[in-house]
Amino acid sequence: MIKKRDFYHQNIKYSFNWNLHHHKEKLKGLSETRAEFKRLGTFFKQIYQTSLVPNKIFDEKTNPRISQFKIRGLKNGFLSSFGRQLIREGKIKKYDSSFKLSKYAQNVYETYKKYHFHKVPGHEPILKHILIKDKDSVAIEVPIWNNIDDKYITGHIDLIQINSNEDIVKVIDYKPEGKFMISLPQVSTYGILLQKMLKISKIKCVSFNRDETWEYDPQLLLTDVKDYLTSHGIKYRIWEQFV
Repeated sequence: MIKKRDFYHQNIKYSFNWNLHHHKEKLKGLSETRAEFKRLGTFFKQIYQTSLVPNKIFDEKTNPRISQFKIRGLKNGFLSSFGRQLIREGKIKKYDSSFKLSKYAQNVYETYKKYHFHKVPGHEPILKHILIKDKDSVAIEVPIWNNIDDKYITGHIDLIQINSNEDIVKVIDYKPEGKFMISLPQVSTYGILLQKMLKISKIKCVSFNRDETWEYDPQLLLTDVKDYLTSHGIKYRIWEQFV
């Protein structure tokens, strides 16, 4: 029940995978946000079946990639301190290595070790493992883009989950190197764009690796993060042109 379509953007392969079985399960019941989950399914279907994705825009090297949206210009100490502050205030939820996303990543690492694969597992095996094993997971490597005043940005969302118990769509990024605060603008931009495109009422952003997981509201980028960067004299924030 996994629908797959490969995209080659700037000569890099991105394998969009949609777990249709998991998605259909999420449409059962009388959830208030069932229509939002259906719109998400329609979006995935269009990516899989049609020419919805503007490949020329993705291949244009002058268009910024959302993965380039990172916090720059702050010393590591300041950024780490700010991250801890947001955790203390409850604006970022931090989970340890026992959290399920980290456990899935650990499982893949253990499999590689068991079978003596002499390399570190990359994004694809970890994301594919989660898509198959985790019932909340509905799609990986989802292309996303936006156009503001004839300026385009493009990106690929690592993983999208639906938590039907809480009626939340989760936009998830795998960061094996950690550095979650640096990449917060990237993941938040994914969340904000998806929320606007599909009129999703409740959305969360998640960054994880095999050691820890961070979860937060994407609007954090336009409130606390914006204020903090402004207070440190960092005025150029490219993502604000597009969100």
